[in-house]
Amino acid sequence: MKHTSGDKLWQGRSSGEVADITVEMGQSIDLDIQLYREDIQGSRAHARMLHKIGILQQSELDSILEGLSQVEGEIAARQLPLQPELEDIHTHVENRLIELIGDPARKLHTARSRNDQVAVDTHLFVKKKSRELRFLLLDLCRDLLKQAEDNIDVTIPAYTHLQVAQPARLSHPLMAHFWAFFRDAERLQFVFDQANRLPLGSGACLGVNYDTDREFLMQELDFGSIYENSMDAVASRDHILNFLYATALLGVHASRIAEEIILWCSVEFSFLKLPDSVTTGSSIMPQKKNPDLAELIRGKAGRLNGNLMNLMMAVKGLPLAYNRDLQEDRQPLLDSAYQAELVIRGLRAMVQGMQFQPQNMQQSLEKGYATATDLADALVSQKNLAFREAHHAVGRLVAICEEHGYSLTNVPAAERQKAHPDFGDDSFYLPAVDPATSADRKRSRGGTARPRIQEQLKKAHQCLEEAG
Repeated sequence: MKHTSGDKLWQGRSSGEVADITVEMGQSIDLDIQLYREDIQGSRAHARMLHKIGILQQSELDSILEGLSQVEGEIAARQLPLQPELEDIHTHVENRLIELIGDPARKLHTARSRNDQVAVDTHLFVKKKSRELRFLLLDLCRDLLKQAEDNIDVTIPAYTHLQVAQPARLSHPLMAHFWAFFRDAERLQFVFDQANRLPLGSGACLGVNYDTDREFLMQELDFGSIYENSMDAVASRDHILNFLYATALLGVHASRIAEEIILWCSVEFSFLKLPDSVTTGSSIMPQKKNPDLAELIRGKAGRLNGNLMNLMMAVKGLPLAYNRDLQEDRQPLLDSAYQAELVIRGLRAMVQGMQFQPQNMQQSLEKGYATATDLADALVSQKNLAFREAHHAVGRLVAICEEHGYSLTNVPAAERQKAHPDFGDDSFYLPAVDPATSADRKRSRGGTARPRIQEQLKKAHQCLEEAG
């Protein structure tokens, strides 16, 4: 079947008759309707520029601006019918504007192309969303910082290979996540800076046959600079790829903390309780309290990373300048912007409602022989043993504890001496295996000793204040 509609922006020498499949594959309006604010913002600036260089009379400019406001209101109220044959947001806006004000609207496309039009729309969108997500992330960082400050004296096992390693202040893993998300916020600032270049005025790919004022457009649209090369301006999707990379890595960081939340809420760990508002029950098991929100966030990592790969493959090997393949940029961009916001909001809800269970953390410290390394270090520093010899001695003691069901803090002195004679000295042994004091021995910069944690918290406050 073939379809015939009114004049299209691209019709030119074409008869205007297109097959249904051409319309179906060529339309993007179901996605880029979400860019209507950016598209109308760009059209307003372009109209003012056309007036400045004498293409539009004042009355025509006034009519266009008034008409654009009406179109914007209609779209916001969902009163503008979407027509797949009109393909995209640009054509919908322009056709409706022509219906409203007639001939002045037909001048609006002077000195621009849909190629630089979609580029400016997506640049404006990336700038807006990277700024919004950055501020949301900074709020999440503040939530983590508060929990770290509130729980500075709670001791938790640190893990390697998901096995108990050494005691740490709970603040330390919380701040580890803080710094990861703070880097995500910094990365989104980079995304904003890279997108802060004006592509409008590049035309289809080689500029336009008018003495346009791109500096005026730059100021009107609040860009920091102008693309130096018109082909680069319409062909590049670096601004979107930067955004997709930033949100993909955010998804990875979110998935990691979500995984820890899921583990810590389990019966086997029982380190953490979440409020009912961020959990769900089971349809069959009445005792269940499932961390569904954390699981959903963990699942978003694949989606956000998939969106990055989607566009990476779409732009790979494209010749200069614009190709229709680039229409594939909107789905991953719009989806990642929405999903990333959901992820951050979900994390904030859980972090704010975290209720830690220190007594269960203490039990895991005891069961996991978490101070074994402290005991080996005490042999080195106080008894002048080589570390390798000390390591073997503590290993023998742990084997004794496992065989008889002891922890390092309650194993009898007689059993301790079987591993090493010095272990029988309570004044030496007991302070060395005390989980409460272990964390404060990690005095190196970035460690988990209380003064180092306090330095870290102070630095975090400074970074957040500077970030805005």
